[in-house]
Amino acid sequence: MIFRQLQAFHAVVEKGTVTAAAQSLGISQPAISNLLAQLQAKTNLELFKKDRGRLVATPEASILFSEIDTVVRGLSRVDHLISNLQNERVGSLQIACTHAVSFGFMTGLVSEFVRDYPNIDVLYQTRYSHNIQEWVESGLVEIGVSETPVLKENLVSYPLRFICQLAIPENSPLVELDEITAEDLDNVPFIEMGADHITSHRIRQLFLDSNARLRIKCQSHLFRSLLEFVKTGLGVALIDPFTLANDDGKGYVVRPFKPSIYFDMAIIHHKTRPVSALGLKFIEQVKAHMSVYSVPIT
Repeated sequence: MIFRQLQAFHAVVEKGTVTAAAQSLGISQPAISNLLAQLQAKTNLELFKKDRGRLVATPEASILFSEIDTVVRGLSRVDHLISNLQNERVGSLQIACTHAVSFGFMTGLVSEFVRDYPNIDVLYQTRYSHNIQEWVESGLVEIGVSETPVLKENLVSYPLRFICQLAIPENSPLVELDEITAEDLDNVPFIEMGADHITSHRIRQLFLDSNARLRIKCQSHLFRSLLEFVKTGLGVALIDPFTLANDDGKGYVVRPFKPSIYFDMAIIHHKTRPVSALGLKFIEQVKAHMSVYSVPIT
């Protein structure tokens, strides 16, 4: 019973509403409410407050959610595995990858792999890199594609480095230049990843060293969002090669930025937990396709 209560709680926090949680678990809304009431009584914690008819998680609920997230997902994965065994499915590909490669590149790669192995099931998740590393370490997924650094000691990593290109609105006078420097972007509206992203650290240091003014117009957490803002004319942005390769290329032009701003990722799996034969084949396929865009790490 305690797992069902935690599962209901996890679904409400993740989905945002009791209705959505009930739909995801395939049970009624009163059943969800009953499970939440049981969990609050068992823990003696107030997990939700009502705000204009909506349930809002308390700080205690947020702490509990972060602790049980991997456990609940892992047990749900066990249910899925049992179902596969009952239905004589031959294998499963479990992947978590960072957002940069999720739109077009990795989905295409997974689809290609499944065409070669049609009797496998796929668990595909897109998450932030720290979540990906936690999930691979815990066994929730077998393979991860994460931004670096890889902070978990129990993980094997295959590092890859990529060069970001500068996306410029198509009507900008900067399109006349063959390549762009920080001096060329002095006080030019700039769209960047969040302040804690590795590319943002590198950009800020470069502008500081170049004695150029970095005018941050907008921040976002996805390269794809940055590119969409460029298309509207809001500013310029450094974009990873995967986002550029899987975009329609309309509304902007791309120029090399010098010196290069690197974006580092790694393919990861657990150091001691054996990787399945399917997983090893997929890792080799990912390496081959990502290396097309990569540059040597010096």
